[in-house]
Order: sequence, then C-alpha cells, then structure tokens
Amino acid sequence: MSSDTGSRRFFCPQLAESGSVELAETEAHHAIHVLRARPGDVVELFDGAGLAASCRITTIRKRDLELEVIESRRGADRQIDVTIATAVPKGDRFDWLVEKATELGVSRLIPLVTARSVVDPRSSKLEKQRQTVIAACKQSGRNHLMQISPVTKWSDFLSEIDSKQRVFVAHPGDHPTEAFFSEGSPMTLAIGPEGGFTDVEVNAATAAGARAMSLGRYILRIETAAVAFAARVLM
Repeated sequence: MSSDTGSRRFFCPQLAESGSVELAETEAHHAIHVLRARPGDVVELFDGAGLAASCRITTIRKRDLELEVIESRRGADRQIDVTIATAVPKGDRFDWLVEKATELGVSRLIPLVTARSVVDPRSSKLEKQRQTVIAACKQSGRNHLMQISPVTKWSDFLSEIDSKQRVFVAHPGDHPTEAFFSEGSPMTLAIGPEGGFTDVEVNAATAAGARAMSLGRYILRIETAAVAFAARVLM
C-alpha cells in the first residue's frame, strides 16, 4: 500500500479498543479498489471521537473488509476548545476553510447567516463539508472530527452566549488582542461576511457579552481570518 500517512488512515465510527472490526462503504471501497489492500496489511483506524488503533486486515470481501485490532490508544487532540462561527464564503473557499480549520484543531464550526450574508448553505452542502472534515482528519492525523453545526442566524447565535465562554467578534478597529490568547475557558470567534458585520450586529454582540477584536492592520477574507485566528491560538 502507499506509504502516505493519510492514505493508510480510515474513518471507522464503530471502532473498538480490541477485537475485530469491520470497515465498510466508502472507506472500504477506497482501501480495496484504490489502495489495493491485501490481507496482512496494517492500517490505522480512528473513530472521530478520540480513539485510534493500528489494525491488521484479516478478510477482504467485495464491499467490506474485516480487521483485527493490534494496538489502540485514546487521547485529546487539543488543549483549547475553539469554535469558529462564520459567515459562509463563496464557492470553494468554504471547502478550504473547513479543511484548514480541521487540520488546525478547531472543535466546532458554526455557519452563520447575518445581515450581509450572500451564501446560505443547504444541508447537502454541509454534508459535503462533513466529508471534507473526515478527509482532513485522515490526512493530518487528527482523531477527533470537527463538528459542523446547522446554519444559525446571528440572533440565535448571540442568544446562546454564556458566561463560561470567551466570545470575540472580528471587527476592524483598535481592539486589544492580547487577552484572548491566554489559555483557559473555551473560545469562540465570530467572523462576518464580505462587508463585515453591521454596527447593529456588533452592538448586539457586545450587549450579549462578546468583545470586538481586531485581527490585524489589514482587512482579511473570511477564510483567512478563520485560519489566522485558529493558527495563533492552537499552534
């Protein structure tokens, strides 16, 4: 099989810490028909919830294969719980955002609908992004899937803010950034659409307990802002 690390990792939500396990559907097809797996090959499986295991293929059938767990391990991918709540950029830029946020260790992504939003992704689009998350986990070695929440209105997002969260709204201006980089409670960054949040939206956010935050001297695209924030906090 290929020596590429990502190509030898497979998503298996029913993975157990020991015994035998079955790999089916898309993941099995990739192993059998693309990578030409053979009995005796050793691959890595992960369940998306922190469990990973080295497994040996024992049986290959037409549409699935059976493996034996050799060694399993469980652990956290991240030290800080980071959520990105973001307006959805156009086209493939959203795919790129999801992929990079997953690779960097973001816990959850919330697609937002705001006053100036131009993209309101359908459920089929979000399902495609969940496949992007799986692929990014396979490539990067991450064992937790990034959660993608349903599309959320700005007002509904603000109503869920509580005192245990540090919530920041990306907004141009002279807003200090040092405090939010300290480790501690979960962190959320809200990113607006092209054109940014309206003043009414920013005022509503600060009234709900969020803080306005500048990401630097330049105006960043949606996906750039998300990756810049995640990389600064998580890497």
